[in-house]
Amino acid sequence: MPRRAVLSDEQRAALLALPDDETLLVQHWTLSRDDLAIIVRRRRPHNRLGFAIQLCALRYPGRFLRPGELIPDTPLAFVAEQLQVGPEVLADYATRGPTRYEQLDALRDAFGFMPLSRPLRTTLQEWLLPIALTTTSGARLARVMLDECRRRRIIVPGISSVERMVAQALLDAERHVAEHLTRGLDARQRRLLDALLLPHTGTNLSDLAWVRQSPGKPGRKTFAAIIERLTLLRAIGIDPDIAVGVHPERLRRLCQEGVRLTAQHVRTLQATRRRATLVATILETIVTLTDDAVLMFDRLLGQMFRREQNSADTTLKRNRRTINGKIRLLAQLGAALLAAKISGGDIGAAVEAAIGWNDLGREVDEARKLIRPDSVDPVAVAATNYPVLRQVGPSFIASFTFGAVPACHALARAVAIMRDLHFGHLRKLPAGTPVGFIRQAWRRAIGTGIPDRRIYELCVLVELRDRLRAGDMWVEGSRRYRAVEQQLIPAPVFANMRAAGPLPIPAPDTADIWLAERRARLARRLAEVERKAETDALEDVQLSLGRLRISPLKAITPEESDTALAPLYAHLPAIRITDLLAEVDRWTGFSQCFTHLQSGRAADEPRAILTAVLADATNLGHTRMAEACNLVTQRQLGWLASWHLREETYGRALARLVDAQHTAPLAALFGSGTSSSSDGQNFPLDRRAQATGAVNPHKGTEPAVSFYSHVSDRYAPFHSTVISASASEAAQVLDGLLHHGADLHIEEHHVDGGGVSDHVFALCHLLGFRFAPRIPNIAARRLHLFNGIEPGPDIAPLVAGRIDEGLIEAHWDDVLRLGTSIRTGVVSASIMLERLGSYPRANGLALALREIGRVERTLFTLDWIEQPEQRRRATRELNKGEAENALKRAIFFHRIGRIRDHALQAQSHRASALNLVAGAIVLWNTTYLQAARMHLANLGRVPPDLLQHLSPLGWQHINLTGDYLWTDPDAPSTALRPLRQMRAVEGTAKP
Repeated sequence: MPRRAVLSDEQRAALLALPDDETLLVQHWTLSRDDLAIIVRRRRPHNRLGFAIQLCALRYPGRFLRPGELIPDTPLAFVAEQLQVGPEVLADYATRGPTRYEQLDALRDAFGFMPLSRPLRTTLQEWLLPIALTTTSGARLARVMLDECRRRRIIVPGISSVERMVAQALLDAERHVAEHLTRGLDARQRRLLDALLLPHTGTNLSDLAWVRQSPGKPGRKTFAAIIERLTLLRAIGIDPDIAVGVHPERLRRLCQEGVRLTAQHVRTLQATRRRATLVATILETIVTLTDDAVLMFDRLLGQMFRREQNSADTTLKRNRRTINGKIRLLAQLGAALLAAKISGGDIGAAVEAAIGWNDLGREVDEARKLIRPDSVDPVAVAATNYPVLRQVGPSFIASFTFGAVPACHALARAVAIMRDLHFGHLRKLPAGTPVGFIRQAWRRAIGTGIPDRRIYELCVLVELRDRLRAGDMWVEGSRRYRAVEQQLIPAPVFANMRAAGPLPIPAPDTADIWLAERRARLARRLAEVERKAETDALEDVQLSLGRLRISPLKAITPEESDTALAPLYAHLPAIRITDLLAEVDRWTGFSQCFTHLQSGRAADEPRAILTAVLADATNLGHTRMAEACNLVTQRQLGWLASWHLREETYGRALARLVDAQHTAPLAALFGSGTSSSSDGQNFPLDRRAQATGAVNPHKGTEPAVSFYSHVSDRYAPFHSTVISASASEAAQVLDGLLHHGADLHIEEHHVDGGGVSDHVFALCHLLGFRFAPRIPNIAARRLHLFNGIEPGPDIAPLVAGRIDEGLIEAHWDDVLRLGTSIRTGVVSASIMLERLGSYPRANGLALALREIGRVERTLFTLDWIEQPEQRRRATRELNKGEAENALKRAIFFHRIGRIRDHALQAQSHRASALNLVAGAIVLWNTTYLQAARMHLANLGRVPPDLLQHLSPLGWQHINLTGDYLWTDPDAPSTALRPLRQMRAVEGTAKP
């Protein structure tokens, strides 16, 4: 059997540990009447107790007790209580050697336990294979195997035997998957697969490395390179359906290995395994390149229109003096004409006196030359950008297969015509060419009839881009731009889920129930707010005849809190960031979460993992970190980053820190643990990475990306993702709430203005979250009421319209299906929110969700007006996120916080590492602030009522810069460092 280790030391100990949890004890160690009848046959109390514990251990975890094994107090007391004997009598058990073996024989005979014989081992090994095909986790497979042994009453052998069987099952599964993926390959395909490992023409890269390169700067050459890579991979002829019989987790593992292995490493693999890895990598790369091509097409069209807009802006600036002169002349001429009309004078004489007819004619000619179209002129755009259109448009349409909903049938025909023109099947636009999809504003500029080919191609490409964004058209073989119907739970599966029981979302099964409840609630809340408005009882709010004014919040933090809390931070010991991470790792073991992709084992040297994490979190990079650290080399850091640092391992490590933070005693003073907030933090891009970013004029003038992070009310950062600086933050709100991995129970979530939309209000409500944003200029947001609810005179001017109940009823099933798909992880909320935000106004699902969101936003607005505590809570939680951003800015200080990575995965690793290190600092500060609090409490120097204003975000005592040395690698205990002893403390506690 293989000697491959698939379990960590912690997992080995946990799998066969005796239960110490009340739930497990009740489930597995409760003795029945029949059990007691057999047990009482033992003559003495200690023999009865020992016999019973042996029986319980055989049932769970399923093994013999080792000679001399110490039984924990909890399970010992649990069994002793059932036998009505004292736990201490166990000390006399098995003083005579043969007694134990006699009882083991009696247990086997009475309860049917059997050892794991060779035939049983073979049978169990065969039984494990189908399960191993669905997972790559050795620990998960070991748990399943132990459960089956307990079910069959097979006595579990030693943990080494269990691990060998699990390793063999995983190896058999790998071979089975490899054979499945390569079974249908012919000689030509095998030859082309092996050729991917050879150098690409004109480069020192292999074809495999060449096709996996990131797209780079948007442009025609980059787009052509993506299509060239797709063509190379498609020429191999791998059928995507070949992966249908492989479990997604198995396929994902092969893809991850293919991405990380170099051509030299792949070449050393056994032939079947090598080709299976290449097949999986090719299928994944084709999907990735397809998404990259669509995104590049979208960005190129966007650049084209931005260039037109920039050109118009430049022309306007260049002509501003001339235009201003023409405006002054118009004012002068208008004044003269009005004066002549009023006085009854001669109009011609007035013109002559004001400017003169000859000069007027010249000025009119000049003004006519300054005229520019009010909106985008498709004729001008097509003329000036035709080289881009000719190189990108036909190639894009010819390279992909598009699907469309019935409403986009005309556009689908237009795409087919463009494809025929590209391949030479048509020489000109045929009669009956569809034009109904062209937007009305453009049709007026183009005129009637069949337009010029260049203009027509522009109209087709722009409309195709918009419909791909919305999901009305899709690209076959894409992941991001596939049909919306394919992204949701299949309709038959959803119908079965609905019939089987309640759906995993807190929404009623019918729209009638939901509408009745929300209508009653909205009417009640509206009446309550109106009564308070009439009596001027709204705190810090003025609402009268539609005029709403909310006064700024008054500070509730006592002025003396900073000075009073300063001694807490003053007592914290000074520490290097390396030692801080090492200490937190000893408390939580979070470095053990960074397991190897293939073996699943943690790194042998935890400090090396932490160094690789620091290299990303501080923006130092591997090269400079190796120079500043005495522990690892640049190559070792690169290897660790490739095989141990992944998004899923970062997520597991962060979840450990979050759980530890939420159970810390002091953290309970920071918040209830049921609220959170999220916000984006901009990081500018270095020169070589600027092509991958975007400019957000509200946040700067440089290309940047945004790290969008979620923070709990106990200061624990629990999720982070990288988005474009110009992307909407609203689409990212729900992903962090649903997919964080920590033991959090978030009920209320806060965002600033950038994360607000009616669709987010709706989905948060359907998924069981209370969405409580801080909406800027909330007085300008209109309310929406149900039919039959009539507002009073104070609120009536704020009402914009009525809720379309019929629309909600008609699409309620689709709404439930969408919510269930998001909750179960079939599709991410961010993708669906982006799609829904791009839908045309005629789409029923998007409009129905908008109506639900309007109901929830109206209810929230009424709460915001009436409840000052709601406003304070939102501000308080958002301030926590902003303060944490300041900490992250201090950590991410190298290269002045500029990101040099142009690949999204590398940027994501930086965001995840930054979140992890910030979480470790928060946990360390919280732990030591609690120690300082206990120390000072004995001296009566910290008022307890001020502790709620304490923040664990300080970093003055932490050395974030300099050499990254590890000074205490062998500290064995979890004891805290000694606090600094200060005779007198002055100043304030500043986080």
